[in-house]
Amino acid sequence: MISMRIVIFIIAGLCIQQSVLAQVYFSNRYDFYKGLGAATGVLEIDSGYLVAGGFRDSTAGDRKLGILYLDFDGNVILKVDYGKSNADYWSGGSGSFIPTNDGGYALGGGITIGGNDDAVLFKFNADLDTLWTKQLGGGGFETFYQCKQTPDSGFILIGAASSGGGDIWLVKTDSLGNLEWDTTYGGPGAQSGFTILVTSEGNYLFRGSDSVYMVDQSGNVLWKKIYTGSFAYFIETSDGNFVGCGGEFDTFLSGSYQQNWPSIIKIDTAGTIIWQKKYGPSRFVAGLNAVWELPDGSFAAAGQSNNNKGTPNGNGFPIGFILKVSAQGDSIWYREHEYDTCIKNQDYIRDMKPTIDGGFITAGFFAPRTASPCSDTGTQDIWVLKLDSCGCAYVGCDSLCQQLVGIKEITGKTSLTLKIYPNPASSMATIEIGELPTEATLSIYDITGRELKSYAIQNQSTLTINTKELGSGLYFLRLSALGGKQEGRILGSGKLVVE
Repeated sequence: MISMRIVIFIIAGLCIQQSVLAQVYFSNRYDFYKGLGAATGVLEIDSGYLVAGGFRDSTAGDRKLGILYLDFDGNVILKVDYGKSNADYWSGGSGSFIPTNDGGYALGGGITIGGNDDAVLFKFNADLDTLWTKQLGGGGFETFYQCKQTPDSGFILIGAASSGGGDIWLVKTDSLGNLEWDTTYGGPGAQSGFTILVTSEGNYLFRGSDSVYMVDQSGNVLWKKIYTGSFAYFIETSDGNFVGCGGEFDTFLSGSYQQNWPSIIKIDTAGTIIWQKKYGPSRFVAGLNAVWELPDGSFAAAGQSNNNKGTPNGNGFPIGFILKVSAQGDSIWYREHEYDTCIKNQDYIRDMKPTIDGGFITAGFFAPRTASPCSDTGTQDIWVLKLDSCGCAYVGCDSLCQQLVGIKEITGKTSLTLKIYPNPASSMATIEIGELPTEATLSIYDITGRELKSYAIQNQSTLTINTKELGSGLYFLRLSALGGKQEGRILGSGKLVVE
């Protein structure tokens, strides 16, 4: 399996009262084999992040799928690519890269080979090795935009099929990717399906080009609704309802540039609107690509709009943003982010996940422009952005928010990784500390960020603790300098599992 890097992140943002939190920030650009690249999915795992997307191989010229394995500081640990020669692969839409219940991963997308466009489902093990791929299609154009795993360990996938001029295509497979059933849903003009959700009742909620559907486990329509907005991602909320994010049409600028509001909608199980609200400025193709419910009942969502600069019509150039709203949909904060601030560069956020430290990880792509005044001559690359629980890319971007959640800046990278054995432990665990330049304190926290134990470390290279006093669970360790000018500096960290 992918080896676990023992890293500590004291979990905050789960509870706004937590005051002990050191956040890690990064905004990194990754060139996958010197070709055009873009990410559509990101996951946090116990040792870092997995970023999935597509890129063009600069040598062969083919489009391939790729996965980056990053540590918590954004450093590349592993880079894996997938695909046949003389074929182009497409990595689906936001949220199409998912964890599976066997510890592996799956991704739904598309493949173009020999003039045919088919949908494809990838299954990977925990080491990111390909277990199998299934190519599904009927000779026309078929693709998957998103997939989810079903309670029977199979997969439900949403996309598009070319039958009848273009229809929403819903596909159910078994755990090995073998087709169990598929069906299409039509309408006026070409239709596509963009987001799929397995509800707690076992039904499927998905969004087509102009409607939102609820269907049963066999694909029979339970209800179909049309809303004033196009919603790209849906989740089920803790109260059993559903929240979707996307964009809501506003107006056309001169030159037929469409202006939109970022929008979030909450509906009940019958599709009735509970609330629907617009956020931020109305801009060219502004919309949200991912939304998540946070532990306090609020919601965070991310996407891109534009910087509203640099063109006669004011349509500008794409820029990433993230926002947070209350459980009732009221705006809390809105942040815009760029990899590079030159006004003609393009910055897209295609996926976002809350992270264990209370912050957010986003993935998309950065496309530089050589036109004046921009001068970046690189390629379009994967862009990964790590933010804190206030949506900030650095300490001080919102001092009031960061004070409320207790965000503290890391003064330097952690220099020591604590060695803990046995791990998992059942009764006793030994922690190797090594030589320290100063006296220190070793603190143990539970998953809510609550400090349970604290030990003074003086002239000792190991510490043995009684794990029975902690009970079963996951615990985080932090070694901090005690006294002097280094007071509070993080010297080392680790993660302990108690059986």
